[in-house]
Amino acid sequence: MTQHPLAWTAPPPFWTDSSGRVVPHGDLARPQILRFATDDFMPELLSLLEHEPSSLAQYAVFKETWRGPAGAPAADARRWLQREPKRLLGVRRASSKRAPAVGTASLPLARNTAQPLKLYQPAHLRHYLVSGSLVCRTPGLPDRQVDPARHKVSFVVRRLFPKTTVPPPNELPDPADTDQWDEHAFLPKGQAGAWHKVGTADSERAAALLPGEERLAMFPSAFVQDDGRPRRLYVGSVPVGRREAYQAASQAPVPGGAQAPMDPRLALFHTQVLAPWKALVNRVMLNGPTGEPESPAQRAAWLKAARPEWVFANTSTGFDRNAPDVDALRATRSGVQTASWYLLLDLSLYLKEQLKSGFWDVVQAGGVPVGPARSLYDALSSAAMPGELTSSSDSFTAGPARIVGDAYREDEVELNLIEALKRIVEFESVLESARGSFEIPSASGAAKPAGWPDFLFLFADPWFGVLQPPEPDDFNPPTGDYLAEKIQARIHSLAGFVEAALPPLDGTRPLPEPALATMTPADLREAWYVMRLVYERPDCAPFHGTVVSAATQPFQMAGFFDPDAPARPIRIGLPLDISPAGLRKFDKNTAFMLSDMLCGQIDRMKGIGLGDLVRSVLPWPLHKDLNVPEKGDCKTSDGLSLGVMCSLSIPIVTICALLLVMIIVSLLDFIFRWLPYFIVCFPLPGFKGRKEP
Repeated sequence: MTQHPLAWTAPPPFWTDSSGRVVPHGDLARPQILRFATDDFMPELLSLLEHEPSSLAQYAVFKETWRGPAGAPAADARRWLQREPKRLLGVRRASSKRAPAVGTASLPLARNTAQPLKLYQPAHLRHYLVSGSLVCRTPGLPDRQVDPARHKVSFVVRRLFPKTTVPPPNELPDPADTDQWDEHAFLPKGQAGAWHKVGTADSERAAALLPGEERLAMFPSAFVQDDGRPRRLYVGSVPVGRREAYQAASQAPVPGGAQAPMDPRLALFHTQVLAPWKALVNRVMLNGPTGEPESPAQRAAWLKAARPEWVFANTSTGFDRNAPDVDALRATRSGVQTASWYLLLDLSLYLKEQLKSGFWDVVQAGGVPVGPARSLYDALSSAAMPGELTSSSDSFTAGPARIVGDAYREDEVELNLIEALKRIVEFESVLESARGSFEIPSASGAAKPAGWPDFLFLFADPWFGVLQPPEPDDFNPPTGDYLAEKIQARIHSLAGFVEAALPPLDGTRPLPEPALATMTPADLREAWYVMRLVYERPDCAPFHGTVVSAATQPFQMAGFFDPDAPARPIRIGLPLDISPAGLRKFDKNTAFMLSDMLCGQIDRMKGIGLGDLVRSVLPWPLHKDLNVPEKGDCKTSDGLSLGVMCSLSIPIVTICALLLVMIIVSLLDFIFRWLPYFIVCFPLPGFKGRKEP
């Protein structure tokens, strides 16, 4: 059986120019990107192939911006009737060979042609299809018959990286100069993926596929040429909506190249433990002075500068700047205590899952780990709060500054992190099912709140500082850092001890999904891409391999808020008749549901007025804390939990949204002066909300 060599080509309507001459070989072998400016692009494509396939070249992609947009080519039902008769095709071709060349058909370009070729998203009312034909290299280029059960047709997206590193802010090379670029294939992995080098953009190696490379689906569309020959066109939707995943993907490390990505187990430690711990530092310290207080008097001065609302207190003897505000300290400690319990639980679960045999089991048994886990144990064991938190003979820290009260004894307040980790294990189910909010009792003889652990442990305290590990040997933060930043750097150093204690990866245990924040983008500048069509036939290997097309023209993908993107026309109709009689006609057919817990929290705010909200953000002496009582979940009279479903009218809400937007925009116009660029209004003569009687 004779085997014909196969090749990918542009769609048949692109094989000749407007004069009927065959285009150069480079353009003939290049797949084309079709541009559509309507949401019904698929029916538009199928109708075009059915009635006038020769007009497909009018849909070729071109440069455009919102300053010079172009719509879809105008459809003309008479064009098919006015086409050239098939019997005259030979005469026309012969005459075109004797006539001088007149160039290719022009396309409606945008005004600013200096812009790069950029593909926009469906939100911008743009859709793109990559297209090509699979043919046999024989006279006439007949279509290749594809067996879907044994052969697959798809396309791949390739990213172009300069051969020589071009650091910002230097401009990237011209994408048309393929000698300066390398093609990289996208290999998906988890939530993202990485770009792996394939070869030079103009080399044969770039036409090879990498194992695991992402293939995107294509489908065939049949049509009949003007000469009566049936043809098959393969098209696939360009994934412009995945621009952020492609743009944020990292570049695969090479020997001697970029650093390997972070261990996902270590990334999990950052997100579940270190980040909440650092957030508690900001909650109680903010960015106060750079020096750490040592004495009670220095602590009062430090707090007065960092958080004056905790120090300025109106005592029975008058205003005392050196006395702590008891209510403010207790309220802050209550919130920090809730966060500390859950942070402590997450730390214990992490150690149990990732360091079970070498660390967690040993600590639970009362022992001390050995090897790299010993350094982690020493760092956690050294993290302790001062004993003054529970008992002190100093009159300044005794009394209201202490956390110990009538509800909790001194032995029920843990100061050491290791000891707290041992106790939190038995309260996992309690914390998972806890409801409402926790508050340290202030009344004399009060009992401990039910439904919470029976001990206290704080990662941070507004009066006594933050639980922090010791300084590592190489600890050298910048001298200008705030104290909170220095403490956060010491907390961050725990990641080094955890990384050293993690067991080697052996492939027997599943790894957590890498956090997107740990994936370093290969290049934050706008990326250049090309696409290639792929025909795979594994049943024919090794005699006949995969056929990969030439690359499309380079292009960029626009972001969702790209300033060059064409704007989708949106018209929001507000109610015309806004009288009570007119508004009552709109049905309240939009509903949202509130759970019993959320319903209870909303009920707590019903007694709060605008004046209370304003005073809560004012400084002393006008400041007044919000008095929001704990009401619990919404319940019926017989104690049954009750959620709430609220219905509202969207047409009426649009009026509220319009007024709110205009108020905010008008206020910010004093700063940005953007109102002339924000809205344009046109007069509508005779447009009334209600007809004259």
